[in-house]
Amino acid sequence: MSDEEDDYLSDKFLLASAAAPTRPKTYAERRKEAQKLAQIKNEENRHKSRRQIELESREEGLSKSLFERAKEEEEMGISSGNKALSMMMKMGFKPGQALGKLDEPKTTVSGAGLGASSSASTPDPADSATKEDVETKEEAPKLKHKIEPIPINEWMGMFYLLRFAPGHGYNAMDTGTQGIGVRKRPRAPSPTSAERVAKMAKMAEVTSQETYRDRTRQEYEERRAEGRLGPVQRTCTSLDEKAGKTFNVLWLNPLDPGSFPQGLMEALTERAVPVAAERGLSRTTLQARMRQQMQADALRPLNTALDEDPPSELLSKEIFTPETVDEAAQFLRLNARNRLQLVVTYLRDKYAYCFWCGTQYEDLEEMDVECPGPEEDAHD
Repeated sequence: MSDEEDDYLSDKFLLASAAAPTRPKTYAERRKEAQKLAQIKNEENRHKSRRQIELESREEGLSKSLFERAKEEEEMGISSGNKALSMMMKMGFKPGQALGKLDEPKTTVSGAGLGASSSASTPDPADSATKEDVETKEEAPKLKHKIEPIPINEWMGMFYLLRFAPGHGYNAMDTGTQGIGVRKRPRAPSPTSAERVAKMAKMAEVTSQETYRDRTRQEYEERRAEGRLGPVQRTCTSLDEKAGKTFNVLWLNPLDPGSFPQGLMEALTERAVPVAAERGLSRTTLQARMRQQMQADALRPLNTALDEDPPSELLSKEIFTPETVDEAAQFLRLNARNRLQLVVTYLRDKYAYCFWCGTQYEDLEEMDVECPGPEEDAHD
């Protein structure tokens, strides 16, 4: 080999290969790098939420031992309020040492003394075997006591095992953030078809019972509101008439045909307005209302040819404007509880009258001071 040729074992070939230009990156590789850089930048600029800050501080506190926390408080000049650690220190414990009795080295006497008997020089096979066992045990690695306390998060996992999984085997190596000896819970077996049918039947029964209770409670509250709506509307009618009013939509009561002035029922019928109370009434109650209406119509005097009273259609068109009919229709569509609330609120705002107190106050300021509130429960 001539001197001009380079030795194949020299470093020149390695440097040349390292200095060789790399292949151009593909679009996918450049896109991944850009996404990674953008994610790192977002993490640096992102403001942590309050929940995340609390979670991080809680994890940091749980990962610290009592010794580390006491040392930090001592460095900051804060008196430690840990009574357990102070009690252990008074009993002679020092951080960095294990609990329990310290291991002392055993001293063995070599040779025999002056008063040694002749039998001591004779080796006993049982004694030699015992000594060999002791030497073998001493050669085995000794288990050391723990110097650092177990973290709190591991104790929390141990508490879970003792409470919810009794009999779970403890393994010193099976520790982690979930606690000592925590393993994955076995998956519950899938329910069979019969079990699913039984569960669905039970759920349907519970739903039916709840629906029945809710329906019964609503019917009771509706009947109770209907019984109190009559006196409230009579009070409203009396106060409005004293104020000079001839008609108010809040006077209308579907259970009292006399509360409808002449011509309003025909106007509502033309608009085909369903009365809310009729939807909840039974067939017997509707028939009783029809008989009352027929009796009331039979007691009205018959119009003669000389009477100059205008027809009811013209009367309804002149007195009851479309706005009034629409307002009456909206009021009658409500249930008894909502209608009762509207009338009670109207009396409080218009006349400073509280139906639950049964008192008409001088003004709204006096009512705000003397009256417990607009709700019936506040007057118990």
